[in-house]
Parts: sequence; C-alpha cells; structure tokens
Amino acid sequence: RRLRNLVDLGCIFVGHGLQNDFRIINLHVPPEQVIDTVNIYFYPERHRRLSLRFLAWAVLGEDIQAITHDSIEDSLTALRLYDKYQDLINIGEFEKLLSDVYTKGSYYNFKPPSD
Repeated sequence: RRLRNLVDLGCIFVGHGLQNDFRIINLHVPPEQVIDTVNIYFYPERHRRLSLRFLAWAVLGEDIQAITHDSIEDSLTALRLYDKYQDLINIGEFEKLLSDVYTKGSYYNFKPPSD
C-alpha cells in the first residue's frame, strides 16, 4: 500500500530491472515514473542487456554482489549509474562510454574479471 501511495504521488523510481520487480509485487507504475538503468545502458543492436554487477564494474569501477546479494547496495549502485549517465549526457560522452562498455563486455564475456 505504501508503494501504491508513492506511485499515486508521482514519485520517480530509479533502479535496475524494475519492471520485473514491479511485476512480482503486482504493482503498475507508469513508464514516465520509471528510470531503469537496464534500459539506459542498452544498445538494441547488440541484443544484450547488461547486468547491474557488470555495469558497476565497467562504468563505476566497483565490485558489487561479490559475496551476497544486497538490495540496498543494488539500489545505490543503480542511482550512481543514473548520475553517471546524466553527467555523461551533459558533456556528450555517453554514447562513447556505452560503446566502450559493450567492447569490454565482449572481451570479458560480460562478467567482471573477478568472477
């Protein structure tokens, strides 16, 4: 019920793979209230969506989910990825970064080398 209230208030939800989370809890959130890093960091031509763990490593230089899955860590990482996206869009460097991330992903099989 609390989440429904946030939706009704027009809150913006930022995360990674949110549509799946919303589906599981049976909550409809209008697309204009969702910022999903799984969609932001995606080249449709490459036909591959990138995991949060890989994006954290490739974009932020962070190693997350190394031992356990922590939803707070995931949320904060998605927010940092969105902040990075905004910074790069503002200076016209996002497309280059995304291309580099996919190149790096191909080389490392889309997994951080610590795996």
